[in-house]
Amino acid sequence: MTATARTVLEPTALLTAYADLPGAERLLASGALSDLHHQELTLTRGRLKPDASVLVSHRRTALGSDPVATNGGSVGHAGNGPGGAETVTGSETSAAPGDALADVGWTLLVASRDKRDGALRRAARSGVPLTEHAGPAGGPYLLSGGIEADPRIGRAAHRVLRSVRDDLPRVLSFNPARHAVLHLPTTGQVLRLAARPLEDIARLTRSWLALGVPTLAQRPWQEEPSVLVGEHWGDGDLARHADHPQAVPAAAATGEALARLHGAALAGDDLPPARLGAPVPEVLDAVAQMLPGSAGTVHRLALQLRDRLPARPRHGLIHGDLSPDQVLVDLDPSAPQIRLIDLDRSGSGPLGADLGAWQASCLVAGDDDLATALLDGYAREGHLPAAEELAVWTARALMAAAADPIRRFQPGWPAAVARRLELAEEVLAAPETLPLPGRPTPILPASVGAASVVSASGSAPVVPAGGPAPVAAASGSAPVIPARVLLGATSWEVARAWPDDGRGLPLELHGEGELRGEGELRGARLDPTTGSVTVLEPGTDPRLPGLSRCLAERPEGQVVSHRPGKRAVVRIGSGDDPGGERYVKIVRPGRAGRIHVALTRAGSFDGPFRLQHEVAADEESSTTAALAGRTLHEGLPLADGTWRRAWRGTVDAWAAALAAAPRCPEGGTVHGPAEEIAVLTTWHERAALVDPAGITVRERALDSVRNELARVDASRRPSLIHRDLHDKQILHAPGLAPGLLDVDTVAFGDPALDLANLRAHASWRELQGIWSPEHARIAREEIDAAAVRNRIPAATLAAYEGGTLARLACVYAFRPRWRNLARSLAADLRTTPDERTVTS
Repeated sequence: MTATARTVLEPTALLTAYADLPGAERLLASGALSDLHHQELTLTRGRLKPDASVLVSHRRTALGSDPVATNGGSVGHAGNGPGGAETVTGSETSAAPGDALADVGWTLLVASRDKRDGALRRAARSGVPLTEHAGPAGGPYLLSGGIEADPRIGRAAHRVLRSVRDDLPRVLSFNPARHAVLHLPTTGQVLRLAARPLEDIARLTRSWLALGVPTLAQRPWQEEPSVLVGEHWGDGDLARHADHPQAVPAAAATGEALARLHGAALAGDDLPPARLGAPVPEVLDAVAQMLPGSAGTVHRLALQLRDRLPARPRHGLIHGDLSPDQVLVDLDPSAPQIRLIDLDRSGSGPLGADLGAWQASCLVAGDDDLATALLDGYAREGHLPAAEELAVWTARALMAAAADPIRRFQPGWPAAVARRLELAEEVLAAPETLPLPGRPTPILPASVGAASVVSASGSAPVVPAGGPAPVAAASGSAPVIPARVLLGATSWEVARAWPDDGRGLPLELHGEGELRGEGELRGARLDPTTGSVTVLEPGTDPRLPGLSRCLAERPEGQVVSHRPGKRAVVRIGSGDDPGGERYVKIVRPGRAGRIHVALTRAGSFDGPFRLQHEVAADEESSTTAALAGRTLHEGLPLADGTWRRAWRGTVDAWAAALAAAPRCPEGGTVHGPAEEIAVLTTWHERAALVDPAGITVRERALDSVRNELARVDASRRPSLIHRDLHDKQILHAPGLAPGLLDVDTVAFGDPALDLANLRAHASWRELQGIWSPEHARIAREEIDAAAVRNRIPAATLAAYEGGTLARLACVYAFRPRWRNLARSLAADLRTTPDERTVTS
């Protein structure tokens, strides 16, 4: 035997030795298998159980065919694991992608007579051909057949094919005793058959779509629990199109979609755990047995993985097996799109597993650009783990995929397996060799647009020209508060969150359309340790029993605000109600008296402003009549002067309330610069717990404003001020005094603080894109003019405004939609009296 022949035969001999079944060599080499079936065959998949069975799938080898291209079609399925050859490819090579049904089959060598007899009985009942080849009388037994005779999916395949045979189905993928994917060319449908019920995948698909993550809809086929049907879509998978000019933006869009998936918290436990297997992949034992020379490397890697995998990784909804061949692309140059597919392993699991799987796949394929692009896209929407954690998950994915070249009969598989193990060692030894968080986003050609992704949260906030640049997330600093909560197949936006009160972080969830004044609102609590979310039943709160009582008495009532455990606001009545529209503020039992005290204390504001008048009260609620008008937050018309008049009326009313306010009693408590610094410090500490990525920029902002506030003269004349005055607290109605809401924070303090609050919010609304630059400019002009009239020094106004902006950067760390922009606000914060001073 020549040296070349020994090299070719050695992999087959290794597999034969591992299988340890007489006659196994007849299945494990294409030539021997072709002789058995008297036709040229190509091995496609294999599964070996030592001393028990050898099961392989194969396809007829067509002269001059491309074994990859002819196995393809853009469907909801692709290869598994890094560098998998079972890719779903584009249809450009054939009008009918995939293989003819008759060209695909399987061959089984099995030691068990019972399993041999069972396979023969099932085939006989279905009336499908199953061949038993000659062999020893006592076994092992050699069987072969087509998809309809498959030992585990054959019955479902027979029912499907009997129903659709006129459509000449093509085989896009076949993994014997596991699954088959069929394309129906006439209808464009794709059928997925599996050896297990697929209700979980259908449910997970609905959950993904509810989150706005681009995937393909799948539904049960004719009440068959193990068959799903979807549509043929796109131009192929990203692995096949890795060299296309739009591959990089498609990978970046995949990263954004993945971050959206990871950014959702799971409420309840109705979603299955991700099918990742043991932390240290069990396949490593098989690799060490097949390749004895790798045993030492496998042992070292297993020990390192046990030691370095995070003990309590962040969990959420994951793909479970993400790689470029699991991403379908539509390469339309005007609007390329993506779809993430093959949710077989999806479920609740460690977020790092997805990122590691992608990096591992790209390392094997040498696709550095796709590896970097995914992380860059992910960082725009989410928060990357530290390089060390990313390296550990990448190494684990490489180990889990170590046997893939064996399963797929890849030529020269011993070297391919060894290469995966070497890569795992290299990654663990030098995590910095992977793409790091915060690196620049790839520069895309001007002619290539970013791949489009189905949005889960509407359009992104518009940052005005000249606004601050986004701040890169710090390494290993994931936010605690998710952007969305998945409850069954329904996605809820986390609109607001508050600091942990000892029972978890209170959340306010908005249903679809709630931001437009529609939809439902729910309270929830987030466990910051586990990341799990408990969603309260509609209109309930165990700490606010008055909420359910109010809604029982007034079923038409609508919850418009809910901070679990502290307060809720319910709108009742209407124009037809004798009492008109009213708002019921519900607090914990025994605390409603504080609302009445606050309304009384704010008496000097009543007159210059229209205040809410209490019409009913008990120990846990206060009901006030609705105030006419629209909040300034909404932005009124500019052209007819309404906006300027609204702001001028507001600051004039504020000055009148200031003049009418009682004097601060001798020795009374005054909210001045020191108190404002204390508030800022508290909020900074709170924000650090939920958004560690922004700690550095917020700390710098806090240091800066502390210095400016320390220079403010605390001995200036205090007055009764609102202390939390902003655009959402003020209503405008033509011909009426401005309305003023929520006077709970009224206190004696420095009047500059109120105007600084208004001014800071004007700049923030512009940055959010809620107000136009012209709206913000007019508001600031009117505020500055009021500051001049009330003899408020420019430096004092600027110092308090800086403090408010720093506080907003902390408060909005609790609001996922604005979290990144809030970090940018902190990063750009300057408290020197420049553009934030009086313009006169």
